[in-house]
Amino acid sequence: MMSDIYREKSPLSEQDCFVVFDRRKSSFTFPVHIHPEYELNYVEGASGAQRIIGDSIETIGHKDLVLIANPELKHAWKDGECTSTDIHEITLQFHPSLVEQILDKKQFQSIQELFNRASKGVHFGTATIEKVLPLLRILTMEKDGFYAVMKLFILLYELSKGEDLRELSSSTKMGMTPNEILLQRLQNYISNNVSHMIRLPEAANTLNMSRSTFARFIKCHTDMNFTDYLLDFRINLATRKLKEQTSIADVVNLCGFNSISYFYRVFKKAKGVTPAEFRDNCKNHQLII
Repeated sequence: MMSDIYREKSPLSEQDCFVVFDRRKSSFTFPVHIHPEYELNYVEGASGAQRIIGDSIETIGHKDLVLIANPELKHAWKDGECTSTDIHEITLQFHPSLVEQILDKKQFQSIQELFNRASKGVHFGTATIEKVLPLLRILTMEKDGFYAVMKLFILLYELSKGEDLRELSSSTKMGMTPNEILLQRLQNYISNNVSHMIRLPEAANTLNMSRSTFARFIKCHTDMNFTDYLLDFRINLATRKLKEQTSIADVVNLCGFNSISYFYRVFKKAKGVTPAEFRDNCKNHQLII
């Protein structure tokens, strides 16, 4: 059921062309999700991490580059067997409408073919990654909107000429497994009640499970107990709110933390920086064109 999949809300507005996130992180925290924007995602220094694109689940190497040109294709990166705490991620999201009106022109035929294949998600090999990486890095620093858009088109063209790309998912639209649906139902319940105290019995009742069955289910599918799972959920939500430049006090209230001091303590333990430092870093490494 596609309605059960988390739908990410990008900071990209209809008046913007694309957004670039350039960030360092110690782990992957975002859930399996979809969004209407096309996405190019580069990950470096996360060998052993798990990449999920539709029904494709793979372990990635030191450098990983994927293009997703499908608003309904679920995707995510998970820690898997990754032990690195210094992961570099560059994410580029853009509206399909940015390029749709010119794709029928012969000069853009290779980009059209690339997007057709990327409806299943495409992975680029080492040769293409090394060729486009300098351009991708330049895009994270380009402040002039016109030049940034032109460089985006050049980047897409260079990707379309790569000879080492392969499709990932077997289908362009992938639903969720029964267990994923149960976890999503739990996430929806927590999301709707996250600003309040959430107890295990009420959460178990949401999935029509006994307390013991629910505890085993959470441990089996998340490798965490419910207390840790709930705290992880709150911290992940807090990171998204901080990326939106929400005030610390509002994040504490919205995410259900007992106090600002408690929030600072658990957030720094999880992320290695204080909430204020994290918010400032995000402000400095997000570029909207």
